[in-house]
Amino acid sequence: MDRKAILPAEGSRTGEWRGSVVDMACKPLVINQSWLYGKHPDVTGMQESLSELLSMYPVLAGRIHDGGIACNGAGVFFECQTCSDVSIGDISRRKFPGKRFMAACDARSMQAGKSPVLNIRLSLLRDGALLNVKCSHFCADGSSFYRMMEEWAMLTRGERPGEVSCHDDGVLPGILAGSDAYRVLKAADTAGAEEIVRREGACRIGPSVMFPMLWQKITGLDRRLSVPVFIPDAEIRAVQDRVAEACGRSVGRNAVLSAMTVALLGKPMGWTGRKISMVHTADHRKRVSGLGRDYMGNASFTLPPSVISAGLPVEEIAVLAENDTRRMLSPDAEERYFGIYCAMIERKLPYLTFDINTMWCCRPTTFIINNCLKFNIYGIDFGSGAPLFAWPLDFGDPVRFWPAPPGKEGVYVYFTGRFAGAFLHAPSDSLDIGYDTVVGGKVLR
Repeated sequence: MDRKAILPAEGSRTGEWRGSVVDMACKPLVINQSWLYGKHPDVTGMQESLSELLSMYPVLAGRIHDGGIACNGAGVFFECQTCSDVSIGDISRRKFPGKRFMAACDARSMQAGKSPVLNIRLSLLRDGALLNVKCSHFCADGSSFYRMMEEWAMLTRGERPGEVSCHDDGVLPGILAGSDAYRVLKAADTAGAEEIVRREGACRIGPSVMFPMLWQKITGLDRRLSVPVFIPDAEIRAVQDRVAEACGRSVGRNAVLSAMTVALLGKPMGWTGRKISMVHTADHRKRVSGLGRDYMGNASFTLPPSVISAGLPVEEIAVLAENDTRRMLSPDAEERYFGIYCAMIERKLPYLTFDINTMWCCRPTTFIINNCLKFNIYGIDFGSGAPLFAWPLDFGDPVRFWPAPPGKEGVYVYFTGRFAGAFLHAPSDSLDIGYDTVVGGKVLR
């Protein structure tokens, strides 16, 4: 194993970057992403361009210190190993790669400032390569992380990124200083603050939820990953066309996929005739005033849930999901919610925007959907070709929308924890389960 410390090029920022209240909430988490490639990349070129990238993002070359990151130029670790005993065909795509292929770091060492906030391990297989990148969630969300990876790949190919993201720790405090909702909630006493968030629909985190959460972590149930369910683009468009014909309006892919997810989970979860809550995540860049596309850090979090009946047709659920999302992301509603959410987590109120108790119970009726389709996950090309496969992130989101690998026009839907139970097996000659197979040979009727 060749382990090399990659330092930023000269002229990078020094000082300290202070994490926002949203960053602090993500501090314990690590973004853990793996890609499989069909050829060996230029290792030296990757290391040299990584040094250049760190000069663009000096925060990534620093170390966590209390509520921020010291931009001290300490660098990141790039590990490279030769695995001539392993070929691409030996790597299972139905489960996460083993520890042998994972960068050597963990969240605890990152938080203690003992390891870099960015760690890389490149494994050169007999006929390809496996790249694993771990990044502290403290300084990047999905949007920031994949954009940074795109820029690293561009630099390796000899191209120059256009608009570069920036770690500006004055952005969120400036936005919140102008938020009436944030100021009111911050100024209220504890009883008054709890009353405000309850009126906004927040749910108290009950102590009883700790037992099922602990049990699932001890047993590893929370880490269980399903075989992906493949939904072709043609089926998504078919639902959109039927909605347009019946209602004279359009619905987005996220709404259709959410409705299809309910159809997938309805029978195995015993939801017939029951109310369920779908919780979506939203990226607030370019939506909240002052939060631009180039913001590097955490700007995504969960929205209030959409409560629907599991027995409705897919088209109707899609319309309801679209209506709810548009309402929650209307300019006035989003600005207000952004301020309340930040104040709620800053004050450490024991509330969430959804009922976590009904997500971790034995028969859950609440689930979070993490839509990763906007990320250019399969565009991370270091000059040797696009990835053959990208594993989903190993977070515990019950439902994740993920781009299908090259050659498959559609979407992969992954399930974790209890939600994965019905989707653990696929035909031996397939990497996924067909949507039609699950719902009986038709999208819905």
